[in-house]
Amino acid sequence: MYPLTLDLVDFLTGAEAAAAALDALRVADLRDAVTLERITELRKSFSPEQAAVLLDQARLRQKAVVKFPHAARMFFDDEALQQASSRAVAVYRVGRFAHYRRVADLGCGIGADTLALAEAGVEVLAVELDPVRARLAILNAAACGLAERVRAVCADWTTLALDVDAAFVDPARRVEGRRVFGLDAMTPPLAAILALRECVPDVAVKVAPGVDHAEIPAEAEVEFISERGEMKEAVLWFGDLRTGAARRATLLPGLHQLDSLMPADEIPLTEPRAYLYEPDPAVLRATLVKTLATQLGAAQMDADIAYLTSDRLVETPFARAWRVVRHGPFNLKTLNRWLRQLGAGDVVVKKRGSPVDPGEFRRRLKLTPGGSQMTVFLTHVQGKPWMVLGEEIGVRS
Repeated sequence: MYPLTLDLVDFLTGAEAAAAALDALRVADLRDAVTLERITELRKSFSPEQAAVLLDQARLRQKAVVKFPHAARMFFDDEALQQASSRAVAVYRVGRFAHYRRVADLGCGIGADTLALAEAGVEVLAVELDPVRARLAILNAAACGLAERVRAVCADWTTLALDVDAAFVDPARRVEGRRVFGLDAMTPPLAAILALRECVPDVAVKVAPGVDHAEIPAEAEVEFISERGEMKEAVLWFGDLRTGAARRATLLPGLHQLDSLMPADEIPLTEPRAYLYEPDPAVLRATLVKTLATQLGAAQMDADIAYLTSDRLVETPFARAWRVVRHGPFNLKTLNRWLRQLGAGDVVVKKRGSPVDPGEFRRRLKLTPGGSQMTVFLTHVQGKPWMVLGEEIGVRS
């Protein structure tokens, strides 16, 4: 992607020819294979850098459709688009802010959360340190008809006196292009965010899903959010934004939730039974496997591994389920014999607690062309290397 500058943003938004070119590109073939053709056409009317940024914006608008309903008239920066909250997550998260009048979106990027807040009727102070992204946030609010509810500022929010009722903070989690996970490695670090609470007690902080539980302040509620089985983000909630639970797993769409206030019995250990469950990643990150097992009436196969098993199939949005076909101590020769007997034509290899490389291991399996699909789990059962062969059941709602 060509680096976007304020001058190029002015070109994109101020030149009628640029608007016409973007409109034409909306229905053009934008595959990588035709990049040279598209660039050559654009350079007949625009400078090389203008042609590059026009093609970039057209492609980014196509990518942005899954996150922004009005993507066709918005403007984007590649990295900021990648980091922007998904539409479903942003809309869900706004629910906790809906009763506030004025909310600050600190580190607003190109405005994904700003737009969701404004759509909910909240007045938003959007603050962004990067001048290009701050300009894009303003443009995108206007493009979505929300300019009257949004005031965007290009500034370091830690230097501002914030007159708001609550704040959502999205710190930078990349240093020199590399992701960081520690709360003190974010920009600004957690200490600055906790200092903000002296004047704005009700604060939410978007953090990496891999956040270390030991770093989470005792006064925070941590929520892990997944969408269609993919881990999206974690949020720390402070003040009156908390619900009372210490940990929460939220699955979208449909808003399915488990939290640490729900019953969590001691879970027995057993060999695989009739069904195997793999908990959603949000459940795993929220350390709510025992809570889920209690709901399912399930056991664990190993104390250190989060696969669950049960004699009875229970439909749940919180886990994928497989019917156990065969299981036993790990042995490649035995597994290949099972696969031949069952006529397996395609095998998905999953592992927890096993040192085996799934890709390399799969190449050693004896499959039957055109046969059925099966899943092999390489794991431990009560401390022993084990394999479980299963057929996935479509019960996830």
